[in-house]
Amino acid sequence: MRVAIVGSGRLGVPLGRLLSTGGHEVFFSDADPDRVEAATAATGGQAGGGTPSEAARFGEVIVLAVGWEAFRAVAAELDGALSGKIVVDPSNPIAERDGLSVVVAVPGGLTSPQYQQHVLGAEVRLVRTFNTKYSKELLTLGTVGQRGGSRADMPYWGDDDAAKKAVVPLIEDAGFTAIDGGGLSEAL
Repeated sequence: MRVAIVGSGRLGVPLGRLLSTGGHEVFFSDADPDRVEAATAATGGQAGGGTPSEAARFGEVIVLAVGWEAFRAVAAELDGALSGKIVVDPSNPIAERDGLSVVVAVPGGLTSPQYQQHVLGAEVRLVRTFNTKYSKELLTLGTVGQRGGSRADMPYWGDDDAAKKAVVPLIEDAGFTAIDGGGLSEAL
């Protein structure tokens, strides 16, 4: 499957490495071209790279591996390019303030992926996953699972059953056991 990763940072790079190792075509993107270059190098040259808009055109699945506070701006930048696409949301409502991680209140009493769905629009097929492990832990656990070791659980949530079904092989190929958590209203 062609997987585009928007955000080549702490989460995007290890996830892209796992998906590339799992046999998927990976395309990294970021506002910073140096981060894209470093991300593609981390896969041993097995992934491509470019701009976020190029990533949106490339991917059958788009992973928005950006921080909570950047999500709205990135969604606006890609406005229309994500229509009809499966978008994976690994973001958590956490921001950094003075070097510390702080939990951000999600507006409207929604779960964070319900809010992200609202930001993206109803035409985007959102699946929430890859948000329950820290980035270093994600790479370590996924690598163990890919090499035949014990597989950690990776829950996923979504309101579009076909999109959820399409994301399950990505979770499993990344070295995890996919666990259906239900709809976006039930998401962590």
